[in-house]
Amino acid sequence: MGTWFVAFGVGTVVFPWLTTEILREPAWKVGVAQMAMMGPSILFMLWGGAVADRRDSTRVLLACHVLMMLPPLAMAAILLAGALSYPAMIAYGLALGTISAFAIPARDGMLARVTSMPLPRAVGLVTAAQFLFQLLGIAAASLADRVGGASLLIGQTGLMALGAFAAMRLPAMRGAGAANAGGGIRDGLSVAAKSDQIWPVVVLLLAVGLFYVGTFIVVLPVAVRDAYGGGSDRLAAVNLCFWAGTILASLAMVRFGAALKSRGRAIVIALSLGAVVLVALGFLPPFPVLLALCFVWGTGAGVTMTQGRTIVQVAAPDSHRSRLMALFQLGFMGGAPIGAVAMGALANAFSLSVAMWCAAGAMVLTVAAVVATSSIWSRRLEPADGNETAGV
Repeated sequence: MGTWFVAFGVGTVVFPWLTTEILREPAWKVGVAQMAMMGPSILFMLWGGAVADRRDSTRVLLACHVLMMLPPLAMAAILLAGALSYPAMIAYGLALGTISAFAIPARDGMLARVTSMPLPRAVGLVTAAQFLFQLLGIAAASLADRVGGASLLIGQTGLMALGAFAAMRLPAMRGAGAANAGGGIRDGLSVAAKSDQIWPVVVLLLAVGLFYVGTFIVVLPVAVRDAYGGGSDRLAAVNLCFWAGTILASLAMVRFGAALKSRGRAIVIALSLGAVVLVALGFLPPFPVLLALCFVWGTGAGVTMTQGRTIVQVAAPDSHRSRLMALFQLGFMGGAPIGAVAMGALANAFSLSVAMWCAAGAMVLTVAAVVATSSIWSRRLEPADGNETAGV
């Protein structure tokens, strides 16, 4: 996890930095580039979950770490040759997204099998650690203007090599659904649709990808460039404040999450807070205020991710856990490429402010619809049959 998410944190800054600052692309092309990186999730994430449920997750994860060494190494060579282009960024994004679609469900599906602590606490600790590692990568990426993108990309390759070594040290973990994986992808979708605990979370995470992630990865980088003077240090500062808030909220959920009357209610409140933040960001406030707002937005993201992941981990039967965790990630990552293009197009056609206000309004409407049609506001989390590590 550490090697993967430090490298991911570096990419969080370097990818939009290359697209906006080096290539100087307009908002809609930044959105298309981000869609190239997120888009493979739509095609392959559920397939990746089915593969992890049926095969040895350790071998899947090892293969993903080895393959993930190649795209940053190739991009570093392109930068050193002075041949950076928009098509190269598209190809780079497609490669990263495709490999991630198989790595994420394999790793998420392992958690219940390697922890002896109550599952909600384990989920909170793992989520906080993930964001902490990501924050370290973002901090390193703030040096992009000074050390160059190629150096950071080579560092990502080294991190993936270390991750491959760590994966080799894990025992074999053949999925609980290996002998009875049912209808594969369709079977996972059927289980999710029948669970009144899981489907509302998936729908809300889809909305997060469409409206919040799309805004964060396209509109904010363009705003940093056009309204706040640009630079990798300012772009990194926005990311650092956001993810610092996420880590703080994740740790708070580890400490106080068990006292929540409804984990779903916490998600609803957090997403509503995010809409308020987006409305304020739409006024393009002074940069220190923008950073403070990003921190608050990040706390909401921490609550949403920890509680959403906890609900799916606990409510999922062992035989379908990787597939259902893949569906959870698909909601988050699958909506992001569509949101990236939509938010980029809105910002290009109207303004950065209009794009952010539209995203906030769409999220409010989605949250209201889910609350009205499900029990997410009041229902307590119930473990799936046989899930002995739930500890709810």
